[in-house]
Amino acid sequence: MPNNLGKDKDNLQTQLIELAEKIKRRFNPHKIILFGSYAYGKPTEGSDVDFLIIMDTDIPLRKQASLIRRELTGLIPIDIIVRTPEQVEERIKLGDFFIKQIVQKGVIL
Repeated sequence: MPNNLGKDKDNLQTQLIELAEKIKRRFNPHKIILFGSYAYGKPTEGSDVDFLIIMDTDIPLRKQASLIRRELTGLIPIDIIVRTPEQVEERIKLGDFFIKQIVQKGVIL
C-alpha cells in the first residue's frame, strides 16, 4: 500500500513532526525516535514509518503500541515499537544492536 507522505523533503519533515506532535500530546512519551528508511535510508513508495517510542506505561507494550497506532490510523503505514526508558538502557547494556542502532542513528522528533 503506497503511503501518503509527501515526496519533497520539507513536506515530509513537516508531516513526520506532525505525527510526533500528535503522539506527544496524547501519550506524553519521554522520546520519539524515527528510524529505518525515513531516518537513514532511501524510503520507497511502499516504505512505512518506523518509530521507537520511549515512555513509561502500565499496560503491556504491544497494547500501548497498538493504541498509538490506532491514533494514527489511515494517515500512513507505520510501525511502532514501545519500550520503557529502563528497557532501552538495559538492552543497550546487553549489546542489543537493533536498539543501539536506533538510539545512535535515529532521528529524535
